[in-house]
Amino acid sequence: MEEPFRYRERPEDFIVEELVAEPEAERADGTHIWFTVEKRDLSTPAAARRIAKALGRRGTDVSFAGRKDAVAITRQRMSVEHVEPGELMGLELDGLLISAPRRHQRKLRLGELRGNRFELVLRGVAPGCVPRLAAGLERMAAEGVANLYGEQRFGPDGAGLEIARLLVFGPAEGYLEALGRAGRPEQVQPALELLRRAVSGTSGERRRAVELCPDLPLDLVPVAKQLARRRTEDVEELLAAVPRVSRSFHLAILQAKVFNDVLARRIREGTSAQALEGDLVLREDGRHGYVSPERPAPAGAMPSGPMWAPGLRLAEGGPGEIERAAFEAEGLSPDHPERPGGLSPRGSRRELRVPVSEPVLDGVDDGVDDGAGDAEAPVDRRDVLLRFGLPSGAYATVVLDELRAACLDPR
Repeated sequence: MEEPFRYRERPEDFIVEELVAEPEAERADGTHIWFTVEKRDLSTPAAARRIAKALGRRGTDVSFAGRKDAVAITRQRMSVEHVEPGELMGLELDGLLISAPRRHQRKLRLGELRGNRFELVLRGVAPGCVPRLAAGLERMAAEGVANLYGEQRFGPDGAGLEIARLLVFGPAEGYLEALGRAGRPEQVQPALELLRRAVSGTSGERRRAVELCPDLPLDLVPVAKQLARRRTEDVEELLAAVPRVSRSFHLAILQAKVFNDVLARRIREGTSAQALEGDLVLREDGRHGYVSPERPAPAGAMPSGPMWAPGLRLAEGGPGEIERAAFEAEGLSPDHPERPGGLSPRGSRRELRVPVSEPVLDGVDDGVDDGAGDAEAPVDRRDVLLRFGLPSGAYATVVLDELRAACLDPR
């Protein structure tokens, strides 16, 4: 079946503006500089590392509130401590533009944002699809959108999910090997050599493991240093040398998979927007509470799903059965494993649906030649501009998936 539209053909087709909950007042005595980064064709961690390197700092010294798409133009806030604003503004880095430095007394923390505003170009939109797009946006403005994690969360062909499972369930050498194979092609062999030395190398080979560092993926550099320092035969100890931020990100992939499974079943059963008895919903005091006949859900409250961690409070009744089934499908339980990947994660609840704010659909051109010279291509397609906002953690690609489904609906 022919696609109703195309998107993200070039970075300019996918523009993201981050809405950060920044402190209200700038502090003249602040040692942390918050600044805006506009990046193109670059992931957020890569942009942070590039800025840190230009400043002569460690990659972890530059913090950010959220990860943004690589194939896009994105604007987001970052922070770094003990740097003069003029030094930041003087950096000249390909694909990066730095602006608006402000002094604050603390660093910008991951997750500290209100949401994102998107401006997307949909190319080659079929003529009959335009009114369906408009109707779909109108419905989303009234009902919200499923708060699914987008496919990019799980990596190409789901590779990130396999890494996440290896982190949580092992073996440790499998996780380290997967990290190596996820690197650039020229990094794979040095990574495999590091693993060989860790598992069966001589003491001398382990001591010289630092010689591999220049050719390793960044996540394995501290592993090589730990192997050289300790010459350990305990691969679990080496796993703990992988940066905590990377292990936490991989664990979050497995959490996202469980949440998506819960939400997908609620969608199939038609209850993703309906707070059922036993559901946990966000109440007026900012805490999640159970829905019961004695305590019905507040008006407009959405049911929530689990972001798994040991000790997480689950829904009860029917909603709780769905959550436990999703856990069991991944080999998890509410209390096991106790320290996945050597981490102590805090569980949380995530709403099953989120609002889509101020959606707008505009024509970009008169749209008569979508075929790029192909004589058999249709000539009545057009490009349209789509704008909308989403809360923190929600995915624009999920909105696009629903709009695509609306266009393909035969009704």
